[in-house]
Amino acid sequence: MARLLLVDDEPLVLIGLQSMLKWEEYNIEICGCAHNGGEALSMIEKASPDIVIIDLKLPVKSGLEVMKICSEKYGRLPLFIVLTSFEEFHLAKEAIRYQAVDYIVKLELTPEELSKSIQKALRILSTLKPRSDLVSSGTGGHNDTQTFRDKFFIKLLNNLFENKQQYLMQRNELNLDFSYGRFAACSCEMLLTADRHRTMQELMRLCSSTVRMVRETVAKYCPCYIVTLDTRHFVVIFCLREQSAAESCAFLNDILKKVTAIIFNYFSVNLLCAVGASVDDPYRLSESFYSSRCIFPSVGREHPILFADPAGRGEANDEVFDISLYKKDITKAYEEMDTDALYGLITGIADYFRENPSHYIQAMDAACTLLYMGISLLPDGKETILQIFSDEPEGFLSIHKKRLTTEIVAWMIKLRDGLCKLLQNRRQSYKNRIVANVKKYICANLNKKLTLNEVSARFGFSPNYLSQLFTHYAGLSFVEFTTKEKIAAARKMMDCGNRKVYEIAENLGFDNEFYFSKVFKKTEGCSPRDYMKKVEKR
Repeated sequence: MARLLLVDDEPLVLIGLQSMLKWEEYNIEICGCAHNGGEALSMIEKASPDIVIIDLKLPVKSGLEVMKICSEKYGRLPLFIVLTSFEEFHLAKEAIRYQAVDYIVKLELTPEELSKSIQKALRILSTLKPRSDLVSSGTGGHNDTQTFRDKFFIKLLNNLFENKQQYLMQRNELNLDFSYGRFAACSCEMLLTADRHRTMQELMRLCSSTVRMVRETVAKYCPCYIVTLDTRHFVVIFCLREQSAAESCAFLNDILKKVTAIIFNYFSVNLLCAVGASVDDPYRLSESFYSSRCIFPSVGREHPILFADPAGRGEANDEVFDISLYKKDITKAYEEMDTDALYGLITGIADYFRENPSHYIQAMDAACTLLYMGISLLPDGKETILQIFSDEPEGFLSIHKKRLTTEIVAWMIKLRDGLCKLLQNRRQSYKNRIVANVKKYICANLNKKLTLNEVSARFGFSPNYLSQLFTHYAGLSFVEFTTKEKIAAARKMMDCGNRKVYEIAENLGFDNEFYFSKVFKKTEGCSPRDYMKKVEKR
């Protein structure tokens, strides 16, 4: 897949370029956006793009300066497509000297013109770079990472990690930077004008453009992560320095005022923002997210930005429904595809809110928890639940439009009935597929010290559940299978010769040569050295 960097100091141009073409159809991944020449050079060094679309007039360093530096430093790649105005036409000609494959006059920028330039660049790129470097391997590396990242944040916001160890392992695998003092979740909703009907595709593009603009604007003032929930709702996670609650509120209020003004000016969209109480540990972001949802019903056009009470208080009901008490049982039911257990659990939760219609926020929290646990824990969870709500324009995300507790209860019942119907016939094939995927992962990572805890965290299951599943469907335990594959790989290395025992032990993730020898002898009936002597005599 080719990597594309966009460089322009006008945010609207960047937004337009990102949404003008369906880049995946060109086998292109947008690896970043830069707002000036200095930032462009830094991103080129870090991201190694194949193609750069760049404006000639830029702050810090001009487009020509960037191209000249890259030509001298990197040679033929990256290729450049130049954006210019009529009065800069003479500069566009000069840009041809520095591997500019084409130029586009901004006033004439259309999807057709952009497509022609991109296809020209791709043809040239194919002669400069092996095709294997440009075509996805089929494993969806980037998409897999993005999906894993999305699931991580959904779990984090909804407190779905089994324990902090599982959270830390996935966080480290994604290389997320949480080295800040405070964290706050902000629930956002896009209020659209009612003067026109928008198709689902238009809504998705508008949401994507809005989220990009929010991310780029917020990033000027503080680091952030954004999680898209549906075509109108997303969550901004602010990463803040250590400061008082009052200082944090004042700081974020200034940022959000700028953000809401920019979004309205560019897209005629009113943005509603509810900021939850900040926390000192990102693992506790679910608390901030919950408090933001508690105050969200009070947000409106007159008061588009609200902050939760620093104590994080939500509803003032005497009786509090705690969905966390159900999470262990819900997790087990989802993991085992136990339709009887799911039916009973969801029915019990729905019955409680049917009898307590005033608990709207808690009902919404429970419904979202059921939804995001299903997405995270079920195989093809998103597609499965989309199928259940396929008759609704916004699919399962219609939950965010429910304004009454009775509507949320009806949504839960629909989820319950759909899950029980769809999962009934999937249990056997699903479990076999899990074990097959785990086996594949083990075989691809024999050079690592694989533990049940690490692998179960990687696949999003509890160690106990994965252990039972593996033993039942693989016919041997996780440890036995891992040992068997490592020893088989060790034999192959010994058969090829030219390897010392300690080298083989290191290459297969064993702590030391002694432990490897002990495991090998237990499995093969002889020591590694005795086995190697037999190989020499053949």
